[in-house]
Amino acid sequence: MAEVRLRPKGQLTIPASIIAQAKLAEDASFDIAFVGGVITLTPRVKDKKKDDILSYAGIFKGAWGETREEFDETTKSLHNEWER
Repeated sequence: MAEVRLRPKGQLTIPASIIAQAKLAEDASFDIAFVGGVITLTPRVKDKKKDDILSYAGIFKGAWGETREEFDETTKSLHNEWER
C-alpha cells in the first residue's frame, strides 16, 4: 500500500504506479466517498455523448485566420461567393 500526504490546499498526489495500473488519463475525474471511515476514489467514465458543449470551444481556432484582419478578409471573401 502506498502512502500519500494531504497538502495544505487539500491536494493528494496519486503515485505513478497506481496511475499506470489504473490506466488513468491526465484529465481523469473521480467520484469520492467517505463511508465507514474509508475514503474511496472511483474514476468516472466519460460518456462522449454527454460532453458539455463548452468542451468544443476553440476547436476551429485559426480556421479563418490568426488575426482579426485575416478573419475579416476571409469572411468577406466567403460572403462574396454566396449566390444572390
